[in-house]
Amino acid sequence: MNQDKAKQGTKVGKIVLNVFFYAVLVLLVLFSFANMKLKQKDDIANLFGRGFVTVLTDSMTGDQENSFTVNDVIFVRLLDEDSRQDLQVGDIVTYFSMKIPGLNIQGFITHRIIEIFTLDDETFIVTQGDKDGAIPDDPINITETIAVYTGQLKGAGRALKYLQTPTGFAVFVILPVALILMVEAVFLVRNIIQINNEKLKEKFASETQNQTFDVEAEKERIRQQILEEMKKQDETKNKA
Repeated sequence: MNQDKAKQGTKVGKIVLNVFFYAVLVLLVLFSFANMKLKQKDDIANLFGRGFVTVLTDSMTGDQENSFTVNDVIFVRLLDEDSRQDLQVGDIVTYFSMKIPGLNIQGFITHRIIEIFTLDDETFIVTQGDKDGAIPDDPINITETIAVYTGQLKGAGRALKYLQTPTGFAVFVILPVALILMVEAVFLVRNIIQINNEKLKEKFASETQNQTFDVEAEKERIRQQILEEMKKQDETKNKA
C-alpha cells in the first residue's frame, strides 16, 4: 500500500515538474523571441503585435480605471497605418521620446490622448498624464504613435527589469531550467535502471523456467528408461 502511494506521489511529482519545465521553456522562448525582434531603440518587445512596456514614471498615476503607475508593466497592441485612424480621445498610446520628463533619458512615453486635430492634412494628437497637475505634452504626429494600451500588471516592472539583466536572467531563467534538466536526468536514469532491472528479472525468470523444464524432462527420460528396463526384465523372466 505504501509503495503504491509512493509510486503515485512520484508520478504526480514528475507530471508537475514536466508541466513547470515546459512552461518555463515556452516563456523563455517567447521572451527571447520578443527581444530578438528589437532592431532599434524605439522598438517595443512584442510577439504577433502584442507587447509590453515597463512604466518608468508616475505620470499616469490617477483615479481612472486604466490609470497605472511607476514599476507597473503595461500591455500594448502595436499600431499600423489603419489602426492609427481608429484612435480616439481617451485612448492611451505609447510613443518614443528623446527626453522623458523628469528622467532626462530617451524612452517610451505612454499617456492618454486628450485632443486630436488636423493641420495641413496631417493628423496630430495631444497627450497628457493622469497625475494631478500634469500638463499636456507637446503635440505629435499621429504616425509617431507606436502602440495602444490594452492592459496592465501591477508592480511587475521591477521583476521584469531585473529579469532583463544578466544576473536576473541567469537566476530566474537559466538556473531553474538547469535544475529542472538535472531532475529530469535523474528521473531518466532511474527509469532506465528500473527498465533494465525488469528485463533482468524477466530473463532470470525465463531461464529459471527453462531450467525447471529441463530438469522435469530429464526426470521423465530417466523414468522412461527405468520402465523400459523393468519391462525387459519382466519379459526375460516370463521367457525363462
